[in-house]
Amino acid sequence: MNRRITIEDVARSAGVSKVTVSYVLNGQSSKMGISSLTAERIRTVASTLGYRANAIAKSLSTRRTDTLAVLFQSGAYFSYWSGFTSEVMRGVSEACYQEGFDLMLHTKPAANPIDEAAALDDGRVDGALILRDEDDATFLHLVERRLPIVQFFTHSDQLEVPSVDCNNFLGGKLATEHLIALGHTRIAMFSGGQRSVSSKERVAGYRQSLADANLTWNPDHLYFVSDRDKDLDTILRLLDSEDAPTALFVWSDDSALTLIRDLRREGIRVPEDLSVVGFDSLAAAEMAEPPLSSVRQPVREMASEATRMLIQLVRGTNIPVRQVLLDPVLDIRSSTCSPKSAKIPAFRSPKRI
Repeated sequence: MNRRITIEDVARSAGVSKVTVSYVLNGQSSKMGISSLTAERIRTVASTLGYRANAIAKSLSTRRTDTLAVLFQSGAYFSYWSGFTSEVMRGVSEACYQEGFDLMLHTKPAANPIDEAAALDDGRVDGALILRDEDDATFLHLVERRLPIVQFFTHSDQLEVPSVDCNNFLGGKLATEHLIALGHTRIAMFSGGQRSVSSKERVAGYRQSLADANLTWNPDHLYFVSDRDKDLDTILRLLDSEDAPTALFVWSDDSALTLIRDLRREGIRVPEDLSVVGFDSLAAAEMAEPPLSSVRQPVREMASEATRMLIQLVRGTNIPVRQVLLDPVLDIRSSTCSPKSAKIPAFRSPKRI
């Protein structure tokens, strides 16, 4: 096996010092007063010998790896299909490609938040994009370690941490006000995790809209998404109750589209029996049957913006705006309509295999 060509080999063949070779190959020849003829000779020798820079050695000298980490709530988010995750990674990847950065997906489980933060701050990455719940311990440890980080699709009260997020409170209002305008007075909501910042703000917008319309909020109509079977059982029980909702606001398109498919198998029609509004307005919402009314946040663009913001931090560039908050809009499609005048009939779930 041929041995790896080193910088010493290039220096010997070019008749110069290792330092001179290093300056030339790192693009600093003119800055260090090295003649163009010498620089060209060094580059020619390096190319002829097949020299390739050692990435680890380069990172030690520059103190940069040009690599960013992406942290979701769990590494498992990268292992299964999600329209939201796909759009996020499109935006991140595009920005990294354009700026010459690599990506590391953080998937390895850690014993505890201290170990997780230490692993992320071990020199392999220059910074991290993070989407974690409110007051996540690993996030707080990374703040203490002063690793460059940018939150996306969430934010915190720690103003020194840049973030790119959507106005989730407004999004919750837009979805609920649309259903109220159609004539719905019994509106349920399927929310995300109870420690999710975006979920909590969407719930707050939902409840504010009900209050603004003088509609009584029913605590039984707020449910936190769990798993597919439990979510379906919950909505079936709600539809079989005396105070059955006629409309449902679901905190994400992925959850809404899954629920609609399951409801269809139960013989429940959307929107005739139940109007449904999602959140994100992904491409899948437009292609669904029926097309899903949804609150649109520009997921791909937000992910790209957060990535560029992080790269600026890594490069030591000043960031004039550290908290980016974008207003969503409502895309009205065919999954919502006015409620039927008659009470929705009771639905019983057959035994599922």
